[in-house]
Amino acid sequence: MASEQPTNGPPPGSRAERIQAGLAGVLSQAQEAVAEDLPTGAQHLLCDLLAVLAAGAGSLDLALARLAARIHATGALAGSGRTTVAGLLREHGRSSAQAGAITTVADHLDHYPRAVAAAEEGRIGFAQLALVMELSEKAVAGRCTELHPDAGDYRSKAEHIMVQAAQGGVADRTLKRIGNRLPQRIDPGEHEDRHREAYDDRGARYTTDAFGFTLQAWGDAASEEIIRTAIDAHTTPPDGRTIAQARFDALVQLCENRLIAEGLPVPTPEEGSDAAASLTAPRPDAEAAGKRRRGMSRPQVNLVVSLDSLLLEAGAEPATTDRGRLLPPSAARAFSSDCVLRRVVTDPVKGLVDIGRARRTFPAPIREALGATAGTCQWEEGCSVPARWCQGDHRTEWWEGGTTTPANAQLLCGRHNRAKHMRRMQAHYRARRHQARTGKRDSGGDDGDGSLSRAA
Repeated sequence: MASEQPTNGPPPGSRAERIQAGLAGVLSQAQEAVAEDLPTGAQHLLCDLLAVLAAGAGSLDLALARLAARIHATGALAGSGRTTVAGLLREHGRSSAQAGAITTVADHLDHYPRAVAAAEEGRIGFAQLALVMELSEKAVAGRCTELHPDAGDYRSKAEHIMVQAAQGGVADRTLKRIGNRLPQRIDPGEHEDRHREAYDDRGARYTTDAFGFTLQAWGDAASEEIIRTAIDAHTTPPDGRTIAQARFDALVQLCENRLIAEGLPVPTPEEGSDAAASLTAPRPDAEAAGKRRRGMSRPQVNLVVSLDSLLLEAGAEPATTDRGRLLPPSAARAFSSDCVLRRVVTDPVKGLVDIGRARRTFPAPIREALGATAGTCQWEEGCSVPARWCQGDHRTEWWEGGTTTPANAQLLCGRHNRAKHMRRMQAHYRARRHQARTGKRDSGGDDGDGSLSRAA
């Protein structure tokens, strides 16, 4: 005859019964505190109790994760009537998200010793521990195995970045954003290489037929930001056109604006034609445009970049556009050459602390003086782009101590400004890899930490 198992609780005298009794005692104490009449000035004891219970909840979840890992290791689910630990947890009141977090931690307890220690010591919460593991494992799975064959080393770098952020008190949403950008933080050189490959592969294809044309363009993320920003700035509010039609009309208007600015004739399509209909957006007055010197104002690309990223600090947050596009250090440095800068001071807990005043790195008099003396882009290998289409560039970058003076200034077109910083980043990461491989600093060429005396 089979022995009957108790169904209304753990076996008498078992460890499970003692834990159950302990939990009942904790809950009883909490209920008494809620009902107790506290003396005047002692209300803070309720806050202390809340903090203790909150910390205890995290410790219980970590204990559950350790039990789940033990269950997996011993095969304890066999014969229990359950198929998964997550299902068992849901059966006893845990949500799917909570059960998933517990099983995630259970699966990776041995892989993240620093994160587990931080949770045990109360420096990060259990939910943060689960996020650290989940997002780090996602980065490990998606890494380039050719560049990073050692999963353990990559995991350790991810853990360091995530634990440091979690201990800083960032919100879960911010921690998720950091986790999703781990590849760019761990190896900005790889991000840089892919960006440069997209730039080298850039192009535009123009084909025509008897009734119209097709224009295709492709390239890197930084160039996309410039093109999209310029087109969006010329896209009028919705007026019955599709978004594709509005963008087409904006592109045509941009081209027409350039012809007007250069004093060139604008082809006039036949009245009533489709081409004429696409050019109905408001246009600048040709005479007024001729009186103004155009081409010195850059498209307004909004970019958030940390000083650590500009200084190439390990684990720095990659630059981000207002569209959420991640840009590598070379693109961030290129955009920072001649721009409106605004200092933003943030705190992991308080959030936004201070917004400093905006300033333009190169005042108009300096840029006009450069344009008067240089005439064209000052790229050392030669460039015929007119000065009015160029941007001011620091020979020694301002974040490296360079001054905003005529002696430290040069004019570079957008293409050569980006090429300059791509070359610098390529040299920097080549030197870093050489030092990691040999233990010696590569003395040949600029490694990106010092200034460049010439444009390239």
